[in-house]
Amino acid sequence: MTKTVIGERFRAVFTASIASMAIAYVLLLTDNIVAGQFVGDEAVAAMTLVAPIMTLIFFLSYMVADGLAMMFSYAKGNNDRRKANELFGMGTEVSVAAGIIVTLVLVVFREEILSLWKISPQLMTYAVDYYRGLMFVALPCMLNIYFYTIYVAEGEENICLKASIAMFVVNMAGDILLGYKFGLLGIAIATTVGNLVSFLYHVPYLFSKNCQLRFVRYWNGEEFWRGIFYSWYHSMDTLCLALLPVIFSAFVIFRFGEQHLIIVTVIVNMITLLIAIYTGIVDCLQPMVCQYHAEGALHSVRKTMHLGITSTIAVTAVLILFSFVFAEVLPGLFGVAPEEKLYSEAVYAVRIFMPFTIFLGVTLMFANYYIYVERLNLGALIKFLLLLVLPSAGLIAGFFGIKFLWAGVGFSFIVALILNRLITRNKFGLLLIDPKIFSRQFSFDTTAAPENLPALTSELEKFFSRIKFDDERKIFLMTLTEKIFNVYATRNKNFQLEVSIIPDGDEMILIFRDNGEPVNPSEQFGRLLDNVREKNYITGGDENKLVIISRSNSLEHS
Repeated sequence: MTKTVIGERFRAVFTASIASMAIAYVLLLTDNIVAGQFVGDEAVAAMTLVAPIMTLIFFLSYMVADGLAMMFSYAKGNNDRRKANELFGMGTEVSVAAGIIVTLVLVVFREEILSLWKISPQLMTYAVDYYRGLMFVALPCMLNIYFYTIYVAEGEENICLKASIAMFVVNMAGDILLGYKFGLLGIAIATTVGNLVSFLYHVPYLFSKNCQLRFVRYWNGEEFWRGIFYSWYHSMDTLCLALLPVIFSAFVIFRFGEQHLIIVTVIVNMITLLIAIYTGIVDCLQPMVCQYHAEGALHSVRKTMHLGITSTIAVTAVLILFSFVFAEVLPGLFGVAPEEKLYSEAVYAVRIFMPFTIFLGVTLMFANYYIYVERLNLGALIKFLLLLVLPSAGLIAGFFGIKFLWAGVGFSFIVALILNRLITRNKFGLLLIDPKIFSRQFSFDTTAAPENLPALTSELEKFFSRIKFDDERKIFLMTLTEKIFNVYATRNKNFQLEVSIIPDGDEMILIFRDNGEPVNPSEQFGRLLDNVREKNYITGGDENKLVIISRSNSLEHS
């Protein structure tokens, strides 16, 4: 990645998010491995059947967290810290209430939920044990996910990473100690305790002197439902991923028999790993795209998505390579003996399925992007096709054999990307950015050093030469931008700076985005900005920004 404010912000969030998601996946994989080694492959199959309950808890968690986090980022993009803190407080209250309600449902309706599976008594015994250990996971899990999502939007992803590491250590130790002693019940208890420890790790930051988050007791029904509305669209992938293993399992049992469920377990674990990684990338995109979209900064939006798509392709390519190298190891981790026929079938399934996943990742990034830029129905449609409708249709290939089944599911991802391109071909392309509006905005990345001023000036002259501005406005904006840049350059620090100019009716919005130590440059401007309509300096964990809104007549008064 080029060193820019946006690139460095993306890099920081990407590193922490990918690590956190990888940790979450390793924990899930560890649960299955410990179950396979200490109990047997039937225990792993039972966990696959019960796992949608945990996925549904994730879905409900994100139903609260995602929409409010998007609104939180929009508020930051609109320079409204008070609204951001109100949304944070409301989300915390809702997460607590929802966690308690889900726990009560899991406890009170335990028998009814377990009776939904028509499986052998042996599998049911394992399913009951795993379910019992997960009955109280909802509250810590929902709070953990909510705080993680808000902290990433706030630019404090390092705290999230440390919390994930704490969860990893506790959960891993619990899997081994409790799993050996109590089987699936112990493994599930370790998951619950790990989520609780991770949530508690987030709390001390709220009382630190650098924290700008404030818990505000706040309720607004309209904003709550708006958050749920956003979350529904954003969390559709989680819901689809809760349903997809059920559909896979039902088809495999119908077509190939119960013993082939272990292959579904292997493939679902690979999909879960991919989605965990993609969720890490989405965690980078969401706060950045939402904030820049609220600012109207189209260049910043495009830079962010370029980084997101490039990272998705690169990470997926690495995972595909690893899957080919280690495919023969995976079935054994889940308790399948090498001499069994299922072992070789699982290896083939991984190697057939994985190359198609590069199309899964790219299409999912676009689907989430459409939601962030408030094209909600388009994003939901692409997700629904990508993660449920087309993969389910791809199962039809399974009538020709188990190998064809996974090829059919994988090919559905290619079809989804093609449909996405066809749907957006008349909407300014995949990013839906109007080229006319884009061309009237200015963006320049540099470092805050005096020797870079000539390059900035040159780019400004090129920009003003191709758009129709009156001469007074051009002179004013050139002079203002150069003087502000010089204020940044006097700090003699090696930090990145992005300069943006966004026309907005009869006003001009200037944004100076930096990733240095938070120092309000307007304190050094003297009377330079006395006559602009508005100026704000907003600090964050990964970037700071100075926003200046000036009218066309500002020159006359300056």
